[in-house]
Amino acid sequence: MRIDCHLHLPVRDDLKTLADKKRLLLEELDRNSIDYGILIPDNLQVSPIGNLQECLQLFSDEPKLFLMATVNILYDPVSSIKEFEELLKTRRIVAFKIFPGHDKHYPNDERLEAFYELCIKYSAPFVIHTGWNSGDPSVAKWNDPRYIVEIAGRHRKLNIIIAHYFWPEVDCCYRITRGYDNIYFDTSALADKEVEEATGKEKIKEILEKTIANNPKSVLLGSDYGACSIAGHIQLIESLNIREELKQAIFYKNAIDVFNLGKIRSKSGSQGS
Repeated sequence: MRIDCHLHLPVRDDLKTLADKKRLLLEELDRNSIDYGILIPDNLQVSPIGNLQECLQLFSDEPKLFLMATVNILYDPVSSIKEFEELLKTRRIVAFKIFPGHDKHYPNDERLEAFYELCIKYSAPFVIHTGWNSGDPSVAKWNDPRYIVEIAGRHRKLNIIIAHYFWPEVDCCYRITRGYDNIYFDTSALADKEVEEATGKEKIKEILEKTIANNPKSVLLGSDYGACSIAGHIQLIESLNIREELKQAIFYKNAIDVFNLGKIRSKSGSQGS
């Protein structure tokens, strides 16, 4: 089994509607033998990848896709927290994600406290965009892992997923976050050409292997599809010098646990390890 926990709708000139983008996404999942995925909409109301409400409607009939809710505290006040809670309670969403760097606020902004508490209450992870944006290194100041460990230390029951491993400073991120058993990492964008060139392909593999050695449950398959290749991220995991059972944990077992995907847990048991 494979679960890609970091997906977006694709953006291409020939894809005119969200339905067209959904169709291509599902084709890519099938092509790469992805059994389940977690889709991340935009945190803006008008977006080529769809906002939360659009994606909830678009994928309401698709059992292999789960959704994250994306939060923008600069435009979306906490007054909507009751709506988010209902979505978590009914499992229409399985996580929250923020985009510090795209959005000019820090991950430990006090306006996010209500979302941390919701994640703890409903056993849902809190996902944080980190690292450079394409062509813009300066944005990393907003998502430095120093702020993330402050949250992790203060909320020990909050599971935090660091997306993109604070590229290209993966060494720095590894050192700062080591020892926090409530911090996880998805592999999203780590097989992207720009990320590999800025970070070093062997350095990425080294840090992932060290992270897994410290905590075998802490790394999850994520591709950042829509911008990056699913196949490339599968190949990255396959290339790691780790036991096969650890690769299977990255491919699906860790995601089932961290995202609390109990509804597919029984199906995974028949897939082997």
